[in-house]
Amino acid sequence: MALATRRLGRSLSKRARSRISSLRAYPTLDTWMNPLTRGLARRIASQEWLKTHDELDFVFRMSDIELGGVPCVHYETETTGRQDRIILYIHGGGLVSGSPRINASMVLPSCQLSGAEAIGVDYSLVPEARFPAQLDEIDAVYKALRRFHPNKAVIVFGDSIGGGLALASLIRWRDAGEEMPAGAVLISPALDGTGASDTHNSVGGNDPLFRSNSERNCRRLFNFYAPDRKLTDPLISPIFARLDGLPPTLVHAGTREVLLGDSARFCERARRANIDITLRLFDGMFHLFHMHWGLREAKAAHADIASFIRSL
Repeated sequence: MALATRRLGRSLSKRARSRISSLRAYPTLDTWMNPLTRGLARRIASQEWLKTHDELDFVFRMSDIELGGVPCVHYETETTGRQDRIILYIHGGGLVSGSPRINASMVLPSCQLSGAEAIGVDYSLVPEARFPAQLDEIDAVYKALRRFHPNKAVIVFGDSIGGGLALASLIRWRDAGEEMPAGAVLISPALDGTGASDTHNSVGGNDPLFRSNSERNCRRLFNFYAPDRKLTDPLISPIFARLDGLPPTLVHAGTREVLLGDSARFCERARRANIDITLRLFDGMFHLFHMHWGLREAKAAHADIASFIRSL
């Protein structure tokens, strides 16, 4: 279905309707997997994400640092003060692209509204590194944060595949008996490598960023990440994990994205496990709309995240 003919609900803001109509789908999975075209795919995705930085209307600073031997980015905004909370940001990008700097517009508005500083993990991408390298790097950064800031509450914040890495990390820390973060924020998380969520089919064709066959492509991508593991492994697809013992968690998703089902299924399982879980749905919104700070819908979403962070 061509973007120009896609039907949009009247509840969306005029700017959101225009943005959805102008969005380009991510490069094909074959482009990501081919070493001859992977660099081009990364540049295309990076250009789209970097454009969203221009919408940020507040002062911010990003500094390169290292924690636990892992490169990271330290985020501060004009409201950053002596806070007792710090965000640990795990970026999206399908494991094959993105970085804490390129994807910064996802987390900076929540920093601005909450007053919290943040650390973004510059984890290794696939196929240069595969499972469990990314989880090991996140683990090293988290433990370093706990050592250097023992009196600060850590809030894990992950979007898309970063949300899946965040949840897998929480499960890992719980099972290892580590001190758990104070809370977690998962934005449109990719939690099921088997691609079993119904919304891969029911929303397919209306998600402006994901192409057709998203269920099959989901399985191919996760196999690319962990070629020697079963896709139902809880550290690969945390939707299948035991969920007791997790911290308070806020989940955001839009109704126009194929990964909506992952959020819905996870939140229902978490509710049954007596986890303090909140699911916020945003009518008509697309995957990672939070990066588009100029949209009133993104501002409302980040205000909700900031309120959750302040409540912890």
